[in-house]
Amino acid sequence: MFFARRSVASARLLLRNQQPHRFGSHAAHHAAPVNESFGRSFYVTVGTFASCYVIHRIHKATEESGSQSWISNLIQKWTPSEQVFEQRNAIRTAVMEKAARDRHLFASQGPSETYGLMQPEVSFHAVQPINLVAGYDADLSKVVAHYERKNQAIEEDRVARMKDGKVVSLYE
Repeated sequence: MFFARRSVASARLLLRNQQPHRFGSHAAHHAAPVNESFGRSFYVTVGTFASCYVIHRIHKATEESGSQSWISNLIQKWTPSEQVFEQRNAIRTAVMEKAARDRHLFASQGPSETYGLMQPEVSFHAVQPINLVAGYDADLSKVVAHYERKNQAIEEDRVARMKDGKVVSLYE
């Protein structure tokens, strides 16, 4: 307890002896008034706008008289002709078409998706008898014959309707 009282007293002394902060201490004396100019950037900006306006008026006056201004002549001198752009576009189109043909050629030449079998009947029947799909070992010839008869009847019906002169859809 005594130690705490002693530390509070020393802190109080430190705070009392510390010089106070005065943030406005420089306000007591004022500097002499200084004439401030607009600066270089102001004059550059005003000069740029003024010169652009003068050039615009000169260009507009020469256009109204019927002749081209020196600015238009300068632009035409440094602008490539349309033939140059047409030649560039034709060359680029030919190059892109050749690249597309090559890409399709290389994309279509992939590895074989099937394997050549030496004895297919042995390979097909050498499987485990579990996890087989339904009808793997069953005789499905009756099912195939049923659907063939059904499709044949649909086809005969369609041909009969065509003979009558009715318009028949491809998807019926």
